[in-house]
Amino acid sequence: MVDLRIFTAMNSIKIKGMSGKSRDSKGQGGEKKRDHLVFLICIILAAGFWFLIKLSDIYPVSYQMKIKYTHVPTGRLITTLNDSSATLHFRSTGYNLLDLMLHGKLDSLSIDLKDCDIRTEAGNEYYITTSGLRENVAQLLGINDRDLEFTKSKLRFTMERLHRKNIKISALLDLSYKSQFSLYDFTIIPEYITVYGPQQILDTLKVLSTDRIHIEKLDGDKKIPVSVHNPYPGMLRLLPPKVIVQLNVEKYTEQRLQVPIDVSGIHPEIRTFPTTASVNFNVFLRDYEKIHVSQFQLVPNDKNIDLRQVKTLRLELTSFPKEISNIRIVPPEVEFIIVN
Repeated sequence: MVDLRIFTAMNSIKIKGMSGKSRDSKGQGGEKKRDHLVFLICIILAAGFWFLIKLSDIYPVSYQMKIKYTHVPTGRLITTLNDSSATLHFRSTGYNLLDLMLHGKLDSLSIDLKDCDIRTEAGNEYYITTSGLRENVAQLLGINDRDLEFTKSKLRFTMERLHRKNIKISALLDLSYKSQFSLYDFTIIPEYITVYGPQQILDTLKVLSTDRIHIEKLDGDKKIPVSVHNPYPGMLRLLPPKVIVQLNVEKYTEQRLQVPIDVSGIHPEIRTFPTTASVNFNVFLRDYEKIHVSQFQLVPNDKNIDLRQVKTLRLELTSFPKEISNIRIVPPEVEFIIVN
């Protein structure tokens, strides 16, 4: 009995000791996590200070920049960039370089030709010297012009004298309508535009089209500003570059007229059965009162047909008002007999 009590007490002491060790282990684990977090923050702060220190340093860099010209002389057009890019060597602080890259200022170099001394090389070939650009470009890049150097001494381009021609505009329409509506007519304002460009290109142009106009479920008039499609963007200037397309959309209705069949021009003389046919068509409401039977001429088609060998003839309209559309003749054919 005594031995059993001693055994139970010893087991109780062991369990308490083990649970105490477990609590110590958990405490040590939490301290390690805090130490790791503090260490990570220190590394981040150190890296940040190091980066800021490096940004203040001066670095030599080279960039190839695409050339864009502005303010081309009046009556002239640059048709070819013999030197379409320029490589620049310069020195700048890391702060300035970062700002230039973030704002895209190193992507292209805009050159204002009104501030440049344009020189003739041969024919339509021209050039400007890069030495005359250093001050403006350095100011654009936020550096000292003494720290800037171009790899090329000249930037060459082809510039031609502009000719002009007035060219008619057509509209490229892609339209759909609500039920019982359709396009009555449209106008383009202005109908002609002035196109500037090399004479050899202007001679090939008869008409220019607008960009595609896509509209669905039209049920009324609409004014659409739209760009004129430039087939040679680098060679032609369009003035104005946009036009207004005025769409006149009207409601239409179906109309039916009983039109007599005219056989007066057929020989030998014939008589048709029936003597009239129904002409069905669509007409805009504004034109409804303008349509009369006298405007239609309905005849049997006897061209290259031996009347003694056939029993029916197909009907066709040889005259009808321009205001109607979707014409249907009922019946499309008629029987006949030869009278004389």
